Amino acid sequence: MFQLLTFCALVLCASPATTPAQQVIQTWHRNACSLVVCAPAERGLPGTDGRDGLQGPKGERGEPGLHGIRGLQGPPGEIGPTGAKGDTGPQGERGAIGQTEVNLMKNQVTALEGQLKALQASFTKYQKVATFPGGRIVGNKVFITSGYEGNFDDLKQRCQQAGGQLASPRNSAENTAIKDIVVLYQKSAFLGITDIQTEGTFRYLNGETIVYSNWQAGEPNNDHNQEDCVEVYSSGKWNDKSCGEKQLIICEF
Repeated sequence: MFQLLTFCALVLCASPATTPAQQVIQTWHRNACSLVVCAPAERGLPGTDGRDGLQGPKGERGEPGLHGIRGLQGPPGEIGPTGAKGDTGPQGERGAIGQTEVNLMKNQVTALEGQLKALQASFTKYQKVATFPGGRIVGNKVFITSGYEGNFDDLKQRCQQAGGQLASPRNSAENTAIKDIVVLYQKSAFLGITDIQTEGTFRYLNGETIVYSNWQAGEPNNDHNQEDCVEVYSSGKWNDKSCGEKQLIICEF
C-alpha cells in the first residue's frame, strides 16, 4: 500500500513542470482530489443486514439441562383395562357368628323339637295300644278300639277328641289290622269313609278321594238311597251302610 501511495504522489508532482501557472493550479486541484482518493478511507456506518443464509448442518446433541420445577398435577386419565387376577391372600381370622349361622342353629333346634314331639307322639300311641287290648300297629299308624258302639257322627267325634280319627285304611295291610279288631270283638265297624259329598264318590274325612277299597261283591249299592257310610265285616270286606246305624268304634292315630 505504501508503494502505491508513493507512486501516485510522484505522478501528481510531475504534472506542473510542463503546464502554465493557471493550468498548474487547476491541475493541481484535480490531482489533489485524486490524491485524496488514493489515501486510506475511514470506516463508514454499518450497512443493513443481509438475507438469511441457508440452514447449516445439524449439530451434535447437547448435554441434558437441569430439571425444571415440578408442574401442577394434571386431570385424571381414563380408566385402564382390568388387570390379571392376583394370588389368593392368606386366610383371615374367624369372625363372630353371623346372622346366617344363628338362623341355622335355630332351624336345627326347631327340627330337634319336631323330632322330640314325634317321638312323644309315638310313645303315646304305644301307651294307648298297651291300654287297649284291641290295638294294632301298622307302619306309623296305630288302630285302637275301646269296644264302644255308636252312630257315625258320634264315633267320628270321639276319635277326634282322643286326637285321632275314624280308621281309614289306605292299603291291604291297614285293612287287615282293622279286620283283626273286628274279628276280636265280633262287631262290624265304621270306617272314616263316606260319599256324603257326592253320591258314588267315596272320600276320606279330609275330602281326598279314596286310594284303596275292598268292597263286598255287589257293593256299594246305596240301598234305599240312605247308605252313605262304610262298614267293614269280619272278612275284611266293605259294605255301604246308613250312617245312623250303630257300629264298633276303631280310631286311627
